[in-house]
Amino acid sequence: MMIDWKEEVKEYKKQYGDDGDITEYIDSLLPVYYGDIMRTFNDMTVEIEEHHLGQPIWRVMIECIYNEYYESFMEEWYED
Repeated sequence: MMIDWKEEVKEYKKQYGDDGDITEYIDSLLPVYYGDIMRTFNDMTVEIEEHHLGQPIWRVMIECIYNEYYESFMEEWYED
């Protein structure tokens, strides 16, 4: 799923105004179902890192997706 970050930031600002709830907002955008998590993760260029060893793969994928979403959101936040 491709997210239009410009639109997401605009929607966030309309709903919340400040940056106090950004982490929760981004969390609400994360895929929930395993198939969606896999598809989203596979569309990204992420490498598994040493600190991921021993964690369940779904947790690693969600962490990577969250980090990517957060970075994209914040880039647009500061552009706006």
